[in-house]
Amino acid sequence: MSSTGPSSCTSKRQFNLNGMQKSGDVILGGIFSCNFYTASSDLYFTSEPNDPICFGFSHVGFRQAQTMVFAVDEINRNSKLLPNISLGYNLYDSCGNLWNALSAALSMTSGSGEPFQLNETCYGYPPVLGIVGDSSSTRTIAISSIVSLYRVPMVSYYSTCSCLSDRRQFPSFFRTIPSDAFQVRAMLQILRRFKWTWLGLLVSDDDYGLNVARSFQSDLALSGGGCLAYLEALPKSNDVDDLQRIVGIMKKSTSRVVIAFAHASNMLKLMEEVVRQNVTGLQWMASEAWTTAVVLQTPSYMPFLAGTLGIAIRRGEIPGLRDFLLRIRPDMDTLSNQDNNLVKQFWEHVFHCKFMTTDMEFDGKIQGKRCTGNEILKNIETEFLDLSNLRPEYNVYKAVYALAHALHDLLQCVPGSGPFKEQSCARLQGLEPWQLLNYLQRVNFTTDFGDQVSFDESGDVLPIYDVMNWMWLSDGTTEVRNVGEVNELASRLDNLILQEKQIFWNFESKKPPKSVCSESCPAGTRLARKNGEPVCCFDCIPCSEGQFSNKTDSTQCTSCPEEFWSNPQRDHCKPKIIEFLSYMEPLGISLTTASLSGTLLCTIVFGIFTHHRTTPVVSYYSTCSCLSDRRQYPSFFRTIPSDAFQVVKQNVTGLQWMASEAWATAINLQTPSYMPFLAGTLGIAIRRGEIPGLREFLLRIRPDNDTLSTQDNNLVRQFWEHIFKCKFVSPGMEFEGQTQERLCTGNEILRNVDTEYLELSNLRPEYNVYKAVYALAHALHDLLQCVPGSGPFKGQSCARLQGLESWQLIYYMQKVNFTTDFGDQVSFDESGDVLPIYDVMNWMWLSDGSTEVKIVGEVKELASEIDDLILKDDQIFWNFESKKPPKSVCSESCPPGTRMAIKKGEPVCCFDCIPCSEGKISNETDSTQCTSCPEEFWSNPQRDHCKPKIIEFLSYMEPLGISLTTASLCGALLCLIVLGIFINHRTTPVVRANNSELSFLILLSLKLCFMCSLLFIGHPRLSTCQLRQAAFGISFVLCISCILVKTMVVLAVFKASKPGGGGSLKWFGVMQQRGTVVVLTLIQAAICTTWIMSSSPTPHKNTQYYKDKIIVECLVGSTVGFGVLLGYIGLLAILSFLIAFLARNLPDNFNEAKFITFSMLVFCAVWVAFIPAYINSPAKYADAVEVFAILASGFGLLLALFGPKCYIIILKPEKNTKKALMGRGKPIS
Repeated sequence: MSSTGPSSCTSKRQFNLNGMQKSGDVILGGIFSCNFYTASSDLYFTSEPNDPICFGFSHVGFRQAQTMVFAVDEINRNSKLLPNISLGYNLYDSCGNLWNALSAALSMTSGSGEPFQLNETCYGYPPVLGIVGDSSSTRTIAISSIVSLYRVPMVSYYSTCSCLSDRRQFPSFFRTIPSDAFQVRAMLQILRRFKWTWLGLLVSDDDYGLNVARSFQSDLALSGGGCLAYLEALPKSNDVDDLQRIVGIMKKSTSRVVIAFAHASNMLKLMEEVVRQNVTGLQWMASEAWTTAVVLQTPSYMPFLAGTLGIAIRRGEIPGLRDFLLRIRPDMDTLSNQDNNLVKQFWEHVFHCKFMTTDMEFDGKIQGKRCTGNEILKNIETEFLDLSNLRPEYNVYKAVYALAHALHDLLQCVPGSGPFKEQSCARLQGLEPWQLLNYLQRVNFTTDFGDQVSFDESGDVLPIYDVMNWMWLSDGTTEVRNVGEVNELASRLDNLILQEKQIFWNFESKKPPKSVCSESCPAGTRLARKNGEPVCCFDCIPCSEGQFSNKTDSTQCTSCPEEFWSNPQRDHCKPKIIEFLSYMEPLGISLTTASLSGTLLCTIVFGIFTHHRTTPVVSYYSTCSCLSDRRQYPSFFRTIPSDAFQVVKQNVTGLQWMASEAWATAINLQTPSYMPFLAGTLGIAIRRGEIPGLREFLLRIRPDNDTLSTQDNNLVRQFWEHIFKCKFVSPGMEFEGQTQERLCTGNEILRNVDTEYLELSNLRPEYNVYKAVYALAHALHDLLQCVPGSGPFKGQSCARLQGLESWQLIYYMQKVNFTTDFGDQVSFDESGDVLPIYDVMNWMWLSDGSTEVKIVGEVKELASEIDDLILKDDQIFWNFESKKPPKSVCSESCPPGTRMAIKKGEPVCCFDCIPCSEGKISNETDSTQCTSCPEEFWSNPQRDHCKPKIIEFLSYMEPLGISLTTASLCGALLCLIVLGIFINHRTTPVVRANNSELSFLILLSLKLCFMCSLLFIGHPRLSTCQLRQAAFGISFVLCISCILVKTMVVLAVFKASKPGGGGSLKWFGVMQQRGTVVVLTLIQAAICTTWIMSSSPTPHKNTQYYKDKIIVECLVGSTVGFGVLLGYIGLLAILSFLIAFLARNLPDNFNEAKFITFSMLVFCAVWVAFIPAYINSPAKYADAVEVFAILASGFGLLLALFGPKCYIIILKPEKNTKKALMGRGKPIS
């Protein structure tokens, strides 16, 4: 602002904006988009940039502006509302441009450039008390941010962004259009009504669209009413490639419903591509921004957009508006005035003519049709006069009336019962915008159309929308019809009223389409989510037998009660069929007979075993771990390892097989047809052994002719007949001249037969038999070696071969311990199990197609019960191209820096690797949890170890610290230079004037001020924390005390120069001046001492402000102490300012007060700005702000007080004389 007189101000910058003005007792502002586009000049800054030029006149935008003018005019004519008060207006055209909108807001809050009357300090209230606008959320966000600083109420008629409901950011914002938060809820209600759950969402790429997208996704997730098939932002520019991509996604998607939160301009570009790709069969859902857009209701778009459902701003009626609009006439006196040229633009656009201006030339012929101003508006067919669909205009109308009602309520206030301080009321004279806000928040009135207008705590109006349907009539025309409404009741419940029978559906069925990702799951099935897809996409899995579900979309099947079973449809349970094995049926009779026979046989065997109950049993091939139970099987032993030791590791993936001992050496599986699958198999096999002499023994076997007919010894005979495929003669065989089969003689040679019987290269069970027999033999041998008197039995007796009991042999069996010729140790543990050992086998598929099962290692249990595996890795055959072992893990190992998170419902081997959060680490592979770093440490980026946190403070080594240090030292040096100048010229009048001693003291204190700022830089310590504030406070009080005394002396000297005023100087002698400075400084010293003694500032490591940094700062200790210190400095500064201000008009020959006034003004401005900056500055920047304030105020005082004197001393020495100083005085009248 610049002053043009004692009581008027003008703006530094004038904005050339199109607008309309009218004066009044109270001025309301308005921002409307009366033009669509702007054109800006290139910004080379070689000259002052021109303001943007608006073009593309908007009839709708101008009608909205005229609606505000009409509402103001109607209120002025209303004797009940604001009687005896006339409203004026200041309307501006934003041209849909943020620059213009901000210019308009600044013009309305600080003046448009013309002088306006203010008080003598060039301070006044904004020219407008309330603003109606704007139509765009993006522009409104920017405008409201500015006008909120002035607390000017802003009532928008078309900005819907839910972000504007944030009272902390936009404290003075209101609107008469519902928020997008309700628009989203309204849209979701319509979707739920038609059970549409599979949706496509398109939004504009601006604040409006992006905020709606977030809100829609959040509300959709909370409601659980659907999923998004896609979400796309429509490009701001005409990006053909992006539009083709988006329409391509829409075309491929199975979603039949498309929701578009966008502007008409976005939809125009999109529909061009939709028509080109011929994307039909979609149900469009329109936001309020384009539901009623006429530009989209064309014959070329209707095959695609017909049937659109959308929500629109509430339509209203405004009686008298049409007649008012028809009375509009251009004011010939203001045609060339930028402030009132909107009517002229409208007139020229409607009548396609031009008004004559000074820069137009008419040389005998007219360059275009000339406007006269007498054209008849009623005869023109224009959208401007179509008032059948007043929606934004109705909101403008309500916005103006809301401001008027708030102002009316304000003026009705009764003193003593008002809402302001001490129950006071606001007055029209001196009315401030924030006072109007209090009443606007409580506005509650009903329009003539019957709609209630009130605002909630967020400034939002009670929401209501019309539900619109685009009907494609048989004659090819389009009608957008109201088919319902959705509103929010006082109970905050959304209410949807829909006339479904009147809705036009653009489908062959004339019914609403289905739009679901998956059809509902019927009873008898359960819903199974598809992995990696939205929750709306699922499979319907039939319930398994014995389970049922009797609801649609059931997430799980319920098991039937014990005596019930599911029916074939699995939708209910029915009683089970009662069935049992009856004695009367053939199967029951047969089984009963077999059971009784078995019982009889068991009784016989039991009797035999009871009679021979102590006989030990040694198995060579029974591996069941149950046989290790000594209570059930006290006499059982075995020479094969138990299954408890045999760990079966089968990971059947079709690639790598792991074989148990039961089939690890099975020859019948080693066939060419199986080898492509089983080659490379690893398995464990019973220990192979060698039995010397066994082959020769087997070759000596001969059938005994004397026992061929004896059943007890016929195994050799059966073997012989099987090997040689012959038959021994027996009494039952008949030979009637012809032999039925070849006869066995018993003299056949076994060696000549190729039989598996003689294949002794793989003796495994046989080796166990061999060891079992030897175990019994060793036990019997040990028994017979017993020496009477030292035996293990009663009375230390021994067992005798005659009368040997089986149980006696068991004792020695338990203690058997011998080594076979093959080198294997045989002994039994307390469970009767042999010391276990297995061979590790590998199935090798040789190049010739044959198979070899080779031993590649062994696994055994040592005496210490530790399993020991010896494996020859390099000899193993792997049936893979890589010839290496395959990987078979459910999840890869989690590296350091992550933790394992078991997947719910899956085995423990299946897990996710979750990165450790900030401040936590894991330094081991497959760690199950992350460990928090100590308080003074933080995790590295890899999260695998902790590193010390960065210690941050205002350092001498960083650019900011260097800059402040340099400035501090420069300030101190400058003080020394000035001090040197003053000492050198101490006898001159300029130095001696107004007490040179105080000047020297001020310079010394300023030097201390500059130097004390260095205490704020560097690592905070207890000493620097205590000294910094004390040094700062005392130095500045010393400086300001001297300035205060100097100012008082100036005033006293001037009074002493008047007749009868000589007595005033006796109070301001040299001693008194010194004493005053000392006393004032000692008070600050006492404050500092008390503060330090009671609650001393201390260094503090702040680990909470930043997670990864430690902020080393000085805690003030006592906020009260710090506040008193600053307050005392402020008190002295204000006193100095006031006294200097009183002495500012004294004659120059006595006057140093004007410099002191200016210096104190600078000082106060710096420290007033310091407080909010200090409070809101983080960490080291708070210290930097305080240092900056010290330096700024120090330089301000130094330059203001000593700059003029140094200028005279150095550059104008001719003025540094008593004569020159005295000659400057003016006589005092």
